[in-house]
Amino acid sequence: MKKTTFTKWGLTFIGCTLMTGMAACSGGESNQNEQSAPAVSAKDQTIDKENMEPIEVTLAGGSVGGFWSGLGQVVSKSFADSYKNSAATYEPGSGAGNIKLVDEDQVELGIIQNVEGIAAKNGTPPFVQKYENMQAIATIYQNATMQISVREDFAKKHGVESLEDIAEKEIPARIAINQQGNLNSLAAKTALEVNGITEEKLKDWGGSLTWSGSSQRWEAIGSNRMDVSIDFVFAPDAKVQENEVHTDLQLWSVNQKTVDALEKEWELPAYTIPKGTYGFQKDDVQTVAMSGLILVSDQVSATDQYKMAKSLIDSLENIQALHPAMKNMTAENLAETGSIPLAPGAEAFYKEIGAIK
Repeated sequence: MKKTTFTKWGLTFIGCTLMTGMAACSGGESNQNEQSAPAVSAKDQTIDKENMEPIEVTLAGGSVGGFWSGLGQVVSKSFADSYKNSAATYEPGSGAGNIKLVDEDQVELGIIQNVEGIAAKNGTPPFVQKYENMQAIATIYQNATMQISVREDFAKKHGVESLEDIAEKEIPARIAINQQGNLNSLAAKTALEVNGITEEKLKDWGGSLTWSGSSQRWEAIGSNRMDVSIDFVFAPDAKVQENEVHTDLQLWSVNQKTVDALEKEWELPAYTIPKGTYGFQKDDVQTVAMSGLILVSDQVSATDQYKMAKSLIDSLENIQALHPAMKNMTAENLAETGSIPLAPGAEAFYKEIGAIK
C-alpha cells in the first residue's frame, strides 16, 4: 500500500470527530534520516539547537480517518512549520501495537493512551513482556474522560444513580464497555469491579457485560438493547450528543474509591465534567481522565527529539484547535508524561522554556 506524507494543512471538522482522507502503509520500514540514527544514547549526546535540517519520521497512529489520524496531520504540520520540508508519514496502527513498533525501531513515533503504557510496563495482557524503556516527546491530550452514559428510563425504573447502586441492588443491568482490543476497556472493567460488578455477577442478576465498539454500543443504547455504556472520550462527545436527541440519558459520577483505584492502577487523575456540557446534564460529573502520548524511539537523536518538542510548542494553537476539550492545553501539559519519562532531547527543551523544572 502507498504511504501518504502529510505536508499540507487540511483538517475537516465533522461534529466532534476529525475525519481525514489518508492512505497509509500498515507495516512499512522507517524513513529515518541519517542524522536521527545516533551511535550513542540520546542522553549522552550534545543537542544542536541551531540545527534546521528537516525532520523525516514515520508516525504510527490509529485507524485511517479517526481522531488520531487528524492528530497525525497536526504533528506533521508542526514539524514542517518549524523545520522546512519536514514530514511525518502516517501509518495506521493501534496504541498497544504502536508500543511494539517503536520498541523495535520500526517507526520513530507512536501514539498511545497512557493506560496502554501502564499495561506495557507491567506486562499486562495482551503484552507478553514488560516494556520498561519507553520514552515520550509529549502528552498530546489529557482529558479523554470516563463517561458512564445511562438510559434514564433504566435508572428511574430501578432507582439507581451509580454503579455502586447497581451492585447493592443486584440490578439486571446490560452494560457495555469498549472492545477488548482497546485497552481503555481494562480501566472500565476496574471501575466496575471496584463497585462489586463482574461479568459473572451481572449474569446471575439477569444482566450482561458486553465488549463492543462505540457505534455498536450506541446503536444498542438507542434501540433499548443496552442500559449503560462506559467509554473514555472527550466531553462533549459526538455520540452522546447524537443520541441525546432521541434517547433520554444520564451521565453518572463515580465515587471516591473508584477514583482512587483508577489513579492507583492506571494513573488516571480525577476530573470534573462541568454541568451543561450536555443538554441533559444538570450537575457537575466527577470522573477520571485518560491521556494520549507520543512515544519516540531511542534511535532518534537528542537533537531531533528537541526539535520535535519545539515544533509542537510552536504549533500549540493548532493542537488546541483539534477539539474543544483540548483548547486549554499548555506547554506544561505537553511536558507532563506521567510515569513514562520524557526523551532526553524533549526534556531539555521543556526545561529551557520553563515548562518543567
